Formats: sequence, structure tokens, C-alpha cells
Amino acid sequence: MGFEMPFAARLSPHVDRVRVHTRTWVRDMGMLGGTPWTEAFYDAADYGGFAALTHPTASLDDLKHISDWHTWGFYLHDAFREGFLRPRNAMGGRTFVTRLKSVLADPSVPAMNPAEKGLADLLSRSTLDDGERAGIAGLLDGLLWELHNTVQGRVPDPIDLVEMRRTTNAAELSAALARRSVGADLPEELLRNSTMKALVDSFGDVPGLRREVLGFDHLHGTGASTTSAVLAVQQFFECAAPQAVAVVGDLITARLRQIVSIIAELPSLADEYQLDETARAGLHRYAEALKSWLAGELLWSTRSGRFSSSPTPTGRSLHRPSGLGTAAVLVR
Repeated sequence: MGFEMPFAARLSPHVDRVRVHTRTWVRDMGMLGGTPWTEAFYDAADYGGFAALTHPTASLDDLKHISDWHTWGFYLHDAFREGFLRPRNAMGGRTFVTRLKSVLADPSVPAMNPAEKGLADLLSRSTLDDGERAGIAGLLDGLLWELHNTVQGRVPDPIDLVEMRRTTNAAELSAALARRSVGADLPEELLRNSTMKALVDSFGDVPGLRREVLGFDHLHGTGASTTSAVLAVQQFFECAAPQAVAVVGDLITARLRQIVSIIAELPSLADEYQLDETARAGLHRYAEALKSWLAGELLWSTRSGRFSSSPTPTGRSLHRPSGLGTAAVLVR
């Protein structure tokens, strides 16, 4: 199906250097051992290209750091899926998450696997506030939530699933990385505003729901998990899979339109909070960063081999996307 995208995708000029850096980091962390990632799968997925599309204006150093965080997140989900979700290993999943939480609390804890090693490395060179640490802990709890649903054969209702996916996809952390990448230093009271929180929620829903569609055949269609927006809509509305996919697609479109509407309200919100010119400029850069992130993520998702059951390195270039709606390409 095709996905609507009202924003333009851009590519960082640092993309090639970030790809080289990210592949080196992944290898150093031991993530190319064959399960869940082979070198062929990694190359087909193009994780180094993800950050270059979602953060096109970031400096090279920032982009390397951002790429490592996002790549660790992708690896974490894949390692948990293949190690615990697909085999329904609840006890092993709990142990896995407990150890990662220990690393989150103390990065000096000896790492037992690539997920722990990657997290410890990232924490050693990151400055995270309490909210961001809570977001990572929530992501880990969300993995167990999905595992417990799957072990029980339970399909969550659509509302519960959408809310939990915001946590498991670390929407707030992704938004914070985008905000920092453009140097948008905004007042905490503004970020806690209900309108700004709705912006971040909708921002997180769009890629989260879209991946539910793109990964349905590969993940949920093979019985690896019962936690799927498509399955949830199917069960709730008692409809066939194509109709459920269409409903999820409509929800994604609605979230995008909400984002457009909220961004249009930001000048009035700046007036309400009496922001100075520096803060107003930062708020504008933040909004533009979220738009670029969404457009870049869609372009990456539709060209990446991540969602293929037998991925091969793609020959489709990610270079020089431009123009309104460039990322609104067809998923084949």
C-alpha cells in the first residue's frame, strides 16, 4: 500500500561516513554474529542510512551518536524477537530485560551480550535526564508486555496497543534526539504542555503503526507475535486483513494531519509562553526536525530490507531525495 507523507525527505551529506562508522560500531559491539543479524541482513537494512535520512541537518559527530542509538534500538527489538518472542520464552525474556535494566542503572556491569554491550557503550557517552532513562526502561517493559501477550495468545485491543507502542518505540527519546540535533533548547514547561505532548505522541504513532503494516507478513503473519495493530483491528472490527490494513493506514493519515495541525498552532503557543526570539527559533527548528524525521523514516522504511523475510542488499539509492512528499512512495 502507499503511505501519505506531507513532508519532504532530505539526506545528510554525511551519509557515507555515518554508514562506515555505524558498521564499525555494530561489529565492535558483536552484533553481526549471525543471530539475529547476519552481515547480509545488516547491509540490506541500511541502518547507517536511517539516521542520515531522519536527521539530515545534524553535525557529523551528532549523527554518528544518533545512529548508534537508533541502531541499538533496532538490534534490541530483533534480538528480543528471535531470542524470546518467537520461541515464547517468557523466563528468558524477563532475565534479558532485568539485565539490561541493571546496565541502565550501572553501565559498568559486565556485558553478557551485544545488546548489553551496546547500551553500556551508549550510556558511557550520553547525557540522559531522568525522563529519558525512564523512557528506555519503559521500552524494555514494553518488550515484556508484548511477550506476555504472545505467550498467552492475547491480541490487545487497538487503544491499548497504540498507547503501548509509543513506549516500545521510544517516541519521546526519538523526539528528544531530534530536538537536540537542531539545538532547540526549549523550556520544560513548554515541553510538558498538552499540545506539545500530543505532538510527540502523534509523531511516535506514525512510524510505529506503519511498521505494524510493513512488518505484518514477516513478523505477525509468521506467528512470531500476537501484538499487532493489524491483528487488533481485525479482531475488534471482525474484518479481513486487507480491511484492517486500510483502517491502520487511515489512522496513520489522521495522525499526520494532526501533526500538521499542531505545528500550525505553535506560533500561538509561543505567544502563550512568551518565548523570546531564540526560543521561537528553536521551536521552529524542532518542528522542522520532526517533519524531516517522519519523511526520512518513511523513505528509509520503504527502501530498507529490514522488513523482508529474505533481504538482499538493495541497489536503490537513498541519495538526493527532494520535493514535497518525496517519501510518499509505494511499498511493493
